[in-house]
Amino acid sequence: MRFMRIHRRIVVVSYYQYPQNPYQPPREPTGLSVASLVLGILSMLGFAAIILVPLAGVITGHLGLRREPQSRGLAIAGLITSWIGLALAIVAYAVIIWFIWFIGSEYGDYSYYENMTYS
Repeated sequence: MRFMRIHRRIVVVSYYQYPQNPYQPPREPTGLSVASLVLGILSMLGFAAIILVPLAGVITGHLGLRREPQSRGLAIAGLITSWIGLALAIVAYAVIIWFIWFIGSEYGDYSYYENMTYS
């Protein structure tokens, strides 16, 4: 060790470096945000036919947005894709129901025997 005099104070200067901390702080969990993004992508790929996939993506996205502030971008991306998947699923279900209703009303009142003439 050596002593240095700086502005009327004695400062001890060491020639040895302090050891660095080998332990890193634990990473913050990002599970809900990642799950929301995965479910949102799956719902955009066509798994929205099962309405639970985009609905679970929306729920985990909102939970991830609130509980995991460090992964806010993932949560927002998961929310956007899940909401789009949910909207597409609702539109697809509405079109299918309308198509079934239209086909049923078009052919439901028609009788094959009404227009037959017997000779």
